[in-house]
Amino acid sequence: MIIKKAENIEIGSIGLIMHLFEDFLIASNLYKNSIEKLNLDIYKYYINSPIITPYFIEYNGNIIISKSSPGELKEILKSKFDIIEVDTIENTIGNLFLVGKNGILYSSGKEYDAKKLSEKLSLPSQRIKIKYLIGSISKLYNNKLLISQELTDNILEKISEITKYSIEIGSINFGSPYMRYGIEINSRYIIVGKNSTGHEIIKVEETFFDSK
Repeated sequence: MIIKKAENIEIGSIGLIMHLFEDFLIASNLYKNSIEKLNLDIYKYYINSPIITPYFIEYNGNIIISKSSPGELKEILKSKFDIIEVDTIENTIGNLFLVGKNGILYSSGKEYDAKKLSEKLSLPSQRIKIKYLIGSISKLYNNKLLISQELTDNILEKISEITKYSIEIGSINFGSPYMRYGIEINSRYIIVGKNSTGHEIIKVEETFFDSK
């Protein structure tokens, strides 16, 4: 496992501008020079979009994406995965929704979009009362979920009940709750935002790769 801190990327929220899959990454062309300095031994696609990860959700080996997301991004993803396109009003569904094994959670967004997603996935949707967009504060990898430590125990219990994922709490980028955008991960690499502390990085590694 190779752990890298993205020192050359000016924003700590690296997941906004790149996304790491098992065999390739997709990144914004605006940050190409900085991403190349990470020296990742993986195929890279650069597209003309300022953001990447907010447009989609990884779930059960598939990619869920809004029909109105950037065409260039959709074409790359379609060449690699089975794509589930959803006709939503808002296209940054990765920010808005957390899809679990028993349901879909959202904290803010349009009821219409939640209904469309529920119909497409045959899962119930439920709104929970938190101040953050739930998709942005949760990082999911291999059925393990690292979520912001700022949530209450009652909310965490509800998330655990509906998602059925193994849940840990933490922060990234020196206390930021935005786990999804401070961490990029696959079986070979952990990449974190440049402001992340040693304690935060250890928590990421233990959450996703602890053999216990």
